[in-house]
Amino acid sequence: MKNIFAGLLILTGLANAQTVQDLNSIPAYSNEINAGSARYIGMGGSMGALGGDISSVEQNPAGLAVAIASDVNVTLGFNSYKNESTFGNTVKTDDNSLMFQNIGGTFVFNNPSSGWNRFAIGIKYSQESLDNWMRLGRNENIQATYLTNEDPEEYTTYLMNGYQDEVIGYKTKMSLDFGASYNDHLYLGLGVNFHDVRYDNYVVFDEETTGSAGTTTYRYDLNGTPYSAAGTGISVSAGVIGKLTDQLRLGLAYHSPVWYRNIEENYYADLLFGENYHYDFYYSEYHRNANSRLVASAGVVVGKSLALNADYTLHMNGSTKMMPSGSFASTNSFLDDHLKSSSEFRLGGEFRADNFRFRAGYNYVQSPFDEITLLADTGSGNVANLNFDKAFRGDINRFSLGAGYDFGGFYLDAAYQLQNQKFDYVFGNGEYIDYDNGDVYLATLPLNADHNYVAEVKNNIGMFLLTAGWQF
Repeated sequence: MKNIFAGLLILTGLANAQTVQDLNSIPAYSNEINAGSARYIGMGGSMGALGGDISSVEQNPAGLAVAIASDVNVTLGFNSYKNESTFGNTVKTDDNSLMFQNIGGTFVFNNPSSGWNRFAIGIKYSQESLDNWMRLGRNENIQATYLTNEDPEEYTTYLMNGYQDEVIGYKTKMSLDFGASYNDHLYLGLGVNFHDVRYDNYVVFDEETTGSAGTTTYRYDLNGTPYSAAGTGISVSAGVIGKLTDQLRLGLAYHSPVWYRNIEENYYADLLFGENYHYDFYYSEYHRNANSRLVASAGVVVGKSLALNADYTLHMNGSTKMMPSGSFASTNSFLDDHLKSSSEFRLGGEFRADNFRFRAGYNYVQSPFDEITLLADTGSGNVANLNFDKAFRGDINRFSLGAGYDFGGFYLDAAYQLQNQKFDYVFGNGEYIDYDNGDVYLATLPLNADHNYVAEVKNNIGMFLLTAGWQF
């Protein structure tokens, strides 16, 4: 993640801790954002061919041109997450947060005297929480005993007594979009997107030491943490929607990579300069490119009561790179070998009965990582070459329901989304250090060894949204 770690390698069966941290942060810098109005989320984020809602530009900016009335709305979001982590035993963690998740406006200008009968300008600001806390408990299989002074009665046993990885942060995306309608049969859209990420990471390891002097627990930080990063980037998007019949619409959109420049990092680390190690607070900058996307959509409208939509997204993850390339050769090589293009499917529908609106949706996101072979211990105390098909990130499933009421210009919408995924959390194979009064102490337990440890994590995220809007 940092230029100073350029010499650290990543090989099949051997993953250094710092590069694993780079991989875990990929979703934070990705092109897409899981945020929007309650209508959009309630339909599973599947509006690529239907359009009409400012949040639909996240799938296809041409959806802005479908809107026939100006609209402003604001969305409040309540988020909760729960983790169930298994590494010899199972530990649960959870937390909640409240934020303004989406603010948007669509401004429509009619031009009935021309074939280009309508133009629209849209602006949207969306925010997604990155907060997550994963904790592992005591595992008596992960221990080592060493003799002291070659006396069989003088020994020290080192035992894993806990492990925590906490992320605190957010990602935001502000979109400025332009749309045009040609005779309400062809819709074009263009967007410019501004991205912002704040990513703070804390990783600590508790080691219980037992010897002739008694039992003590020491806490160590992963070398390179506490870690904090902040970065901004820009991307562009373009799309088209064709109204083939009054009932059928097809859409296609392209979203460029996000180009992040001068990501600023602050972190604590024990680093080798010359012939000596120095534990200190460090600062560095680097660049990175995120994934691009291609979105194909189909929508069906039945009268004024029913609308259905399906989106397919190809995430082109090959554009994910860290720069300068010479400083991230090992990380970029790993990405070239194991980060693949991945698919996403979205289905959504809305039913209208008088002034009431009822919505439902489903979203499946395939993991971007190929199967990987690692020299690893899954908590049993045994080390072996093992295959993992959900390392770093698993497949994501999202289920959503929503409802709304139109008061005649003013409207209220609500939605609930449940997201779940299972993944293999990779840790160890790094330096865990304790800094005390000028001295640096390394954890003795084999978390510093040349193999990985892998825990299974089940992650569930719930999101409740409430949108208030006004059409004029």
